[in-house]
Amino acid sequence: MSKWTADYVNDPRNDFEIVVEIRCNDLDVAIIRQGGTDDLEIEWYPHDESLVIPFSWLFDLFINAKKDLKK
Repeated sequence: MSKWTADYVNDPRNDFEIVVEIRCNDLDVAIIRQGGTDDLEIEWYPHDESLVIPFSWLFDLFINAKKDLKK
């Protein structure tokens, strides 16, 4: 089974704003950031294989990121 993690980190590409980095088995999978509006933006990175993401884990991550990444 895949090991999913999410960490709050600084984004050096965007004035070191706080973002959420999503990783699977220690590989970068995606990044969540606060968009120009109140919506979050998710950037998924390309991968050679399909990734199966646990829905409850991802849903909780989105809820927490929505609260934590407010500007």
